[in-house]
Amino acid sequence: PRPPPPPPPPASPAASRPAPKPAACRVGSRGWSCAARCEAVLSDPEAAGPGSASAAAEPVQARPPGGSEDTEAAVARLIVEALLGAAASCRLDDVSYALHMEVLAALTVCLSAQLFSELSASVPLPTVTAALGAPPPLAEALVARLLKLYIDQPPRPANPEGRLLGSIGSMLWLPLQVIASFFRAQEPPVELADRSLQVLLLLTQHLPPALFPDPMLSNHFLAALRCVGDADSACGSGAEAEEGRARQGAGFSVRRLHDALCARLPEEATLVLLYLLLHGNRELLDHALSRSDPDALLLPLLRTLAGMLSPACRLRTSRVYMLLIILLMLSQDGGFVSTAHAVMLPTVPWFKERLLHDISVGSLLVVVLVRTTQYNLSRLQDLYVQTNCLAALANMAPCFKRIHPYAARSLVTLYDVLARRFQKLEARRAHASPVELADSEELSDEALGSAADFLRMALEVLNVALAAQAGLQQNEHLVYAILERQRVFAPLRGHELFWDLIENVFRVIDHFGAGLSGQGPASTKESPLQLDKDSDRRTPPLPTTARSSSGSDGVWSVDLVLAHIGEASRSWKADSLEHVPDPRFTYEQESAPEEFFTPYIWSLVRDRSGLVWDPLRVVLLAEELDDEPADALPALLQGVDVVEDVDEHATAPGPPA
Repeated sequence: PRPPPPPPPPASPAASRPAPKPAACRVGSRGWSCAARCEAVLSDPEAAGPGSASAAAEPVQARPPGGSEDTEAAVARLIVEALLGAAASCRLDDVSYALHMEVLAALTVCLSAQLFSELSASVPLPTVTAALGAPPPLAEALVARLLKLYIDQPPRPANPEGRLLGSIGSMLWLPLQVIASFFRAQEPPVELADRSLQVLLLLTQHLPPALFPDPMLSNHFLAALRCVGDADSACGSGAEAEEGRARQGAGFSVRRLHDALCARLPEEATLVLLYLLLHGNRELLDHALSRSDPDALLLPLLRTLAGMLSPACRLRTSRVYMLLIILLMLSQDGGFVSTAHAVMLPTVPWFKERLLHDISVGSLLVVVLVRTTQYNLSRLQDLYVQTNCLAALANMAPCFKRIHPYAARSLVTLYDVLARRFQKLEARRAHASPVELADSEELSDEALGSAADFLRMALEVLNVALAAQAGLQQNEHLVYAILERQRVFAPLRGHELFWDLIENVFRVIDHFGAGLSGQGPASTKESPLQLDKDSDRRTPPLPTTARSSSGSDGVWSVDLVLAHIGEASRSWKADSLEHVPDPRFTYEQESAPEEFFTPYIWSLVRDRSGLVWDPLRVVLLAEELDDEPADALPALLQGVDVVEDVDEHATAPGPPA
């Protein structure tokens, strides 16, 4: 018989520690719980070596115990690593729904350390550094998972066991809820899709320069969001395509992502996600531009932008920026703009200023952009808003087709408003003393230059539209509006900055007004043509025996003038105009976008996450610029045709806030 085995050696104090229990939701195959790993690091930082790393992330190399900073960084890496892995790999069902909510809430709290320091401050933020420094495989898996949760919109699971008790409690609680509703607004509960989107936006924000001074470093989450695409269209073959499909997740679809964005576009967080995808994800941008229903994307944007101009709305300038940037990016594609002009709307019920019937989506876009420009001139005086509105209009001008009468009159009115402002500013500078010119910003060279640039952009929009390939036969209402308001172009006809563009407008006036100036007893020296005041409304054709060709009552009807424009357009040659290059504008992101996006995203998370931070300690969020009083708007905004009540003493648009 063999001798008995020797007795085991006595256990050391370190080895006698009870083995950690596996986590309920494992990060990897070895699955140490987060609490157990943190306890091991606190007692012995060497315990968090490669042997305890999870399979879902790269091994965490613990630093030697050199101080509390190293220990805190190691603990932060373990906590954030476990949370990221759980959010990326845990299965979602009725049981784990609450777990996912708490994991994402914990991630939000870990990232919220940025709230208590400025972006430029070099304060160590271990949890933020650990989250943004996640390896690319983990970042790609988490981005795909968060997008899938946002698309699927998983509902809250029901509680069948407590359904009876819940019903009884709801009946007893109902009177108190009714009373409380009169004193405070009820906010909708935070769903898993909402929290997933908030974490996704926080992770994809650009690297804070104070934490990541190396310019070669990049945000892996933002890079993963830009590479997201259809699982069935993964480029490459073999292992590369299989790896791409695995990253993008089963059932992921760009079409479903586009539909989910359109369904939730009034939300500001969805607006930021749409911007990030249009700016960085080429596949979703191509899909959005190639769809035959641009109204699905444009109408929510236009409704939100138009609603922010109402007196009852609390203006948020950062939201206006996002809306205008998205519209500018969409206007860069001529095919998308042409498709927008081909989609007709029988009515626009949410547009309260005027009844609009049979208007195209492209014409509605023109109307909203013009009204935003006028609002900015009167209230905001923001250079960034003004530039983006006029740039989007300039991009759309070559594709104007069958523009609505109200949109055509809006463009002429916009020129009239800008021309009056420029003339007023120029006259004030001419009569000002040298001391006034030196002390007043309103009369500075920069203010006059900005007013001249904006006026020239408005003239370029008209010139490009008149010389477009669609021809004036399909834009007869634009010619009609120019003929009706031709007197507004006369004061600056000989100005050295605008004479070439205004001369083209007068060539159109001379050609199409030639058959009208000598007819009709209503001709006057001020305007050789008198038109119906409601000429921007579509009216049924008049019987041929109702009036003579010149109008028996001395007033040209809408249909007679449009018929004349149609006849004159047959002999019109677009090459008779001086060539004006198409003013194409493209959106370029600033060199330091985190200065805008990081505080903006955190303001959204603070307001809608259901989590509470001490406002006295938050230093990242400065006072917002949207605390303007909701007083009555000027008369200019009550109707786009009103130009007499414009505040001509308003200053030129100032620098962006």
